[in-house]
Amino acid sequence: MLRRRRPPCERVGADEFVVRLSDDERQVLTMMLGDLDAMVALADDPSSMPVPQMTRLFPPAFTDHDGDNAERDDEYQRLMRSELVASKRAGFKVVAEAIAAAAGGDCRVDTAGLTAFMQSLNSLRLVLGSVLGITDDGAAEAADDRVDATPEHQLFAWSGWMLEWVVSALSSSDG
Repeated sequence: MLRRRRPPCERVGADEFVVRLSDDERQVLTMMLGDLDAMVALADDPSSMPVPQMTRLFPPAFTDHDGDNAERDDEYQRLMRSELVASKRAGFKVVAEAIAAAAGGDCRVDTAGLTAFMQSLNSLRLVLGSVLGITDDGAAEAADDRVDATPEHQLFAWSGWMLEWVVSALSSSDG
């Protein structure tokens, strides 16, 4: 595995962060977020068939589906789905624009931009987890141990690793 001299993501100023991605990482992340954006766009179309892998991106607001809660959750989804879809898609766009603006170099973003990276990586990881049948932390650890099994496992492990760096950078002080 390629070793990096510098962290893949770090704070470099009061409201400035750098995200370091290899050419391959930029290419795969751009492609995956584009695919994810297309899937999320369908989630806002009532005439489209639900995509099971998207369920974790739009979890129920009320998990007890007996009686009133089922109706309350349906109402929540009806009222909030478009806003949730728009928010996710806006985040994917911010990340894609940051990667494109870097033109092969390091991505420099502010807190809002790095938050978009965090949310986008988390969305990607949730969908990949659904594809891989991951339902809890134990299954996620097992999947991380099988990174050589498939490209999906490798991407799941990488996205979790990158997500940790992004969260760490967001949590750090500026010196």
